[in-house]
Amino acid sequence: MIDFVKFVYRGILTGMPILTYNSITKNTFNVPMTVNPTSTYVNFKLDNSMVDFINRDIQKTSNLSLIPIKLFPDSKEEYILSVNYYNCSSPVFLNNEKEVTRCEINTYVKDGENEGTLILDYISNDLSMDPVNIIKRKDNLEYFQKDLYNYVNCDSKKENIFLNLGFAPRFGRNIKLNEQLARFTDRVYYKNGVYDKIYYDSSLTDAIVKTPYVYKNLSFYYKGINTSDLHSIFYFENPIRFIGGMWDNVF
Repeated sequence: MIDFVKFVYRGILTGMPILTYNSITKNTFNVPMTVNPTSTYVNFKLDNSMVDFINRDIQKTSNLSLIPIKLFPDSKEEYILSVNYYNCSSPVFLNNEKEVTRCEINTYVKDGENEGTLILDYISNDLSMDPVNIIKRKDNLEYFQKDLYNYVNCDSKKENIFLNLGFAPRFGRNIKLNEQLARFTDRVYYKNGVYDKIYYDSSLTDAIVKTPYVYKNLSFYYKGINTSDLHSIFYFENPIRFIGGMWDNVF
């Protein structure tokens, strides 16, 4: 599978400006992206059986294993499943005037001495590309604002992902994330061990992070994991700017 991913990546580089990217030097293709306001994380605690279930799944195709993390300065280390949904834009999107909505099922892993975020699965309302599926078709996903409330409605029968949530972002309470949490953004892994190298600025490290006072209609399901053990919900008030080194370790 990795050989096919390398073949696809060489094809991507061949279509790029030859002085910057080409299939001989194999420079990582860097993609700028802006995550729009109210990117939201819905975090659930994983029990031991869920941790074992996920480890068995990801270790079929990689050497990754789950690790516990501290989301907040005063919280303890726990195994966490984070559902991150957001609207984003990038000049490399096929229609770069359109916002793309994504919902990612994430957890936190180590790969030898390295640590990072693992995208267990995701869906998007537009065509996507990743080193596991190569091309992934769009799915049923909406994230929108109506009156004072933000709503997400995610219902993918193909990927077995369901999420529904509404909250009022204008009335959130400021919170502080664990300062070390940003390092888990350095590498964003896929289930086959390939990762995107992420570069970020103060829009992430100095971000205003809030938690909603009130939320409603929270419902979540992912494949064999049906947890109601909610750890926390938080969102980023302002846009976050990234540059992603696409499939940085594929060669």
